Amino acid sequence: MAFTDQNEERQGTVHENSADARLARQTSAREAFAAGALELDGALSLYEEFVHSSLGRRKLRELVPMGEGDRQEAIERYAEVQLLERAKDFISLGGVSDPAPVLESAHAGPLSEEELANLRGMLGASARLQRWFEARAADVPALARCAAELPDLSALFDRLDQVVDERGRVQDSASPALGRLRREVRELSTRIDSTLRNIAGRSEIRHHLTDGRVHLRGGRLCLAVKSKASGRVKGIIHDRSQSDQTAFVEPREVIELSNRLSEARHDERRELTRVLTELAREVLRWEGLLLLASDGLGKLELALIGVRFSEEYGAHMAAISPIDGENGGLVLRSARHPLLLAEARRGNLGEVVPVDLRLGAEFDMLIITGPNTGGKTLALKTAGLLALLSHLGLPIPCSQGSLVPVYDGIAADIGDEQEISQSLSTFSSHVMRIKAGLERATSRTLVLLDELGGGTDPDEGAALGQALLEILLIRKSPTLVSTHLGRLKEFAFRHGRVENACTEFDLESLEPRYHVLVGVPGDSAALVIAGRLGLDPEIIERANQRLERRDEDVMELMAEVREVRTEAERARGSAELRLEDAALAQQELAEEREELNRSRDLLEAEAQRGLEERVRAARAVLQRARAILPQLSSAQREEMKNVLSEMDSALGGASLTQRRAAFLAAMKKGDLVYLPRYKQRCSVHKVRRDEEEVVVKLGQMKLSVSFDEVTLYESL
Repeated sequence: MAFTDQNEERQGTVHENSADARLARQTSAREAFAAGALELDGALSLYEEFVHSSLGRRKLRELVPMGEGDRQEAIERYAEVQLLERAKDFISLGGVSDPAPVLESAHAGPLSEEELANLRGMLGASARLQRWFEARAADVPALARCAAELPDLSALFDRLDQVVDERGRVQDSASPALGRLRREVRELSTRIDSTLRNIAGRSEIRHHLTDGRVHLRGGRLCLAVKSKASGRVKGIIHDRSQSDQTAFVEPREVIELSNRLSEARHDERRELTRVLTELAREVLRWEGLLLLASDGLGKLELALIGVRFSEEYGAHMAAISPIDGENGGLVLRSARHPLLLAEARRGNLGEVVPVDLRLGAEFDMLIITGPNTGGKTLALKTAGLLALLSHLGLPIPCSQGSLVPVYDGIAADIGDEQEISQSLSTFSSHVMRIKAGLERATSRTLVLLDELGGGTDPDEGAALGQALLEILLIRKSPTLVSTHLGRLKEFAFRHGRVENACTEFDLESLEPRYHVLVGVPGDSAALVIAGRLGLDPEIIERANQRLERRDEDVMELMAEVREVRTEAERARGSAELRLEDAALAQQELAEEREELNRSRDLLEAEAQRGLEERVRAARAVLQRARAILPQLSSAQREEMKNVLSEMDSALGGASLTQRRAAFLAAMKKGDLVYLPRYKQRCSVHKVRRDEEEVVVKLGQMKLSVSFDEVTLYESL
């Protein structure tokens, strides 16, 4: 089964990048991972709380399962964002927006001011982030690689900058005709306004006006004249007040000017439409690269979304593991269903009990048994949803050390809802979903089967269930199964790559504890639960007497195994906790060592910077001393030259520490260096080692400076 590659080449065509095409690809890819049954949309809505831009929201909604390479890149970007935030070096997504709606509008016609402003901001943000990550490439290589893939859109930005300002408003300089027409509109408006005010100020007119202001009616500038005196102001009446006490008259002195103004405004609108239409066509010529840029910016924002979600929900990235083997398989430590966590945050639910699951290393199939409502379905849904979210490159609510292999899909038969639309019974709907899953189940497909063998005769259901599990074992499909049928518990004892598990249930309170104990078969405890619920004791006793006790030895053996494995799982859990504590302590020590190294480097850098500044000051004194040499006598001049040369050599030795020597030796074209004299960082254009000079680009000009004038460190 092919994965949708997050880095697929963009063709820039309307057909391939339309919303319908994207939705079709997304739906197909998600169906292969049982997104509907696992309630993926509900889970993604929790991550959506942390989006910054419309682009991040769309990219989150469009996420599809990734291949190993893309998923590993997503894991690395997430870890590097965490690294930056621990260093208080925060990524700014200011200006980032989604270009897709702008492109859709451009296909339909001219763009609005808001759309142009959004596009301009997105282009500026893309260039800014590319430079920002380039300067930090050594510390965050995955993020820098992502930023480096952002296309060069500077030509489009320059074109937009010529036409619109940062608010998206079209500038007068957008075209000569537009500038001329706008000047004409302003001049005519000024003349009309001035003429009307002069008319309003005439003594013979003033007392016939309701006020002395200029009013706009029907696109024409008018005076407010008392209705009974409207004939006193010769012109055209364009409107009347609701009380009919005022007539809005356009005096005849401005009619010709107003006609010319209307024509100029019409021509201005036509020229503006032409400019915006041409600009929309220009934007469409960049469509492919704009969508490529949106992919890169989207990946950056998704990493930020993941970190924000982790902070709020206690999530971590699950590492990629081999699908089987001693250190492979699915390992979920302290896993919690994100939708339950959301309910707990809203106060609608108490504590969410974490689930520990593993599959693939020691066994390929895990059969979970226990009472109804005991948490079996929740365990399957949690495992499936967290595996799917991991394939989307997102962190999941679990502890560090969790592993999720790269699956080619998830086949899920979860829940017992009836397919009313197809007139199917509960059993029939189970069979249809199982059939669909079997058609594509491989050794890399995670299979989830809830209440296997239910909905029909227990003996027939158990027989069908065992046959199905045997087929899945032959295919080596990693499988999680829940059931309450006792005969399926025995299945694990007869197959080496199958293991039992149970969900803990409190028989006193009749409430599930949700813990999953691997290696321990569970009881349905139906008669005990019925008795706790108050069913007549006589009925319970009769049921116990009539309960068929076949395979008595097997039942006793299972009870013994349950006791032994329960104790073993507790010991295993305790050992894993100790290992986690040790790993955490080791990580803390590594972080402390890293912090000490950073502090040492910072102190050394500050010392080096201070030394270099003092050496530069001393060299300036030497330069001034050399300037007065011609004023000395020959003997004095020669003696002073020797003294100055010795001082120069001493200063060179003082400033050339091992770190600085390494910096100068490695300096090459394209490197960034700092010039203390100008207090600016600039790029190296050429290194002249024989002359101990370097040519740098300072803005638009090139400048030649000595090695002494450049440093790696910016001033504090």
